[in-house]
Amino acid sequence: MPEPKPCLRQQELIAEVQKHLIKLAELMHTESELIAASAENAWLDVDRLIEHELGEKERCIGALNEHRKAHGC
Repeated sequence: MPEPKPCLRQQELIAEVQKHLIKLAELMHTESELIAASAENAWLDVDRLIEHELGEKERCIGALNEHRKAHGC
């Protein structure tokens, strides 16, 4: 039997998590290039963006977990 399709809110939360993961991957790639180029000021700025984006992703993961617990989906 196929698994039930997630509810609309769960789909939205999953999309938000994915958006943050994609952004993190892009930022980490940029940071890697900046470190290799010894562009310290630039990579420190990107590192701060990574920390912020990671926090946003964690908040979305928490919201997704809470939604799943509350709605059983």
